[in-house]
Amino acid sequence: MNRFMYLRPQKRQRMTVSLPADLLERMRDAAYWTSGTTMAGLISSAIEDLLQNLESQNGRPFSPRLQDLKPGRPRSVKLNQPSVSENIQPVSR
Repeated sequence: MNRFMYLRPQKRQRMTVSLPADLLERMRDAAYWTSGTTMAGLISSAIEDLLQNLESQNGRPFSPRLQDLKPGRPRSVKLNQPSVSENIQPVSR
């Protein structure tokens, strides 16, 4: 059985992500040249492999979340770093 064959699971949810353009092009090429493969199938298979690897490293499946994830990108913590504009030197002519 083709590992990338599209199988409809009992429930699906849509998720929007931004990926590097070159990665997207490689996925499109792989989906095009691999018979019976879809982009969704490639992505599902890759995520399944990644999660199995992470769970193996963890020694077991991860526990369920205690709360919902916060939407958006995580904000980085800046530790007393001067703003970029403070480091700009005036140009003399």
